[in-house]
Amino acid sequence: MTTINANEIALGIQSFGDDDAPLVLLAGGTTMLSWPDALCERLAAGGRRVVRYDLRDSGESTTTDPEAPAYTLRGLAADAAALADALGGGPAHLAGMGVGGMVVQVAVLDHPGAFSALTLAGTRAVAPGPPDDDLPDHDQATMSRLFARPMPDWTDREAVAEFAAAGAEILGDDPVAARAIAARIWDRTPGTASPVP
Repeated sequence: MTTINANEIALGIQSFGDDDAPLVLLAGGTTMLSWPDALCERLAAGGRRVVRYDLRDSGESTTTDPEAPAYTLRGLAADAAALADALGGGPAHLAGMGVGGMVVQVAVLDHPGAFSALTLAGTRAVAPGPPDDDLPDHDQATMSRLFARPMPDWTDREAVAEFAAAGAEILGDDPVAARAIAARIWDRTPGTASPVP
């Protein structure tokens, strides 16, 4: 993994496949590890250059004060377009998962020339208020259970991994996989305290 400067910030990236192949840019929700290694490798084996990246304030990307971020969703969208440009290979297939899905929808609308296609996974439309009448909202009982849990000690790797595993279990996801991914994310996060005093 490395960083690349785009939109005047450093974005942590990991690349799979041939640098001359068509570019597929993966925006995680919020970390690049939202995109499984095996998926990235399979996409690359199909003749693509796959680049997954960390959104700002995650993994190896530029961090700011988490209590008062100095950017908006549109700034994150501009990051995606700037990264696609910095990587070259002209218009990229852009994919987003979770929060990354919200980012990439705005990126395609704001920077249509930078992207040739859009794929969304596990996300919702970016709009204030409730979802459209023909789209389901989150199950409120599940969301209440998920967000009623106390936050872990973010400096304790095991506590963070357990928090992720318990959340995955509430959502019906694989807690073992969630624990492993949370531990990997914790390992590659530069620190648990804000760099801004």
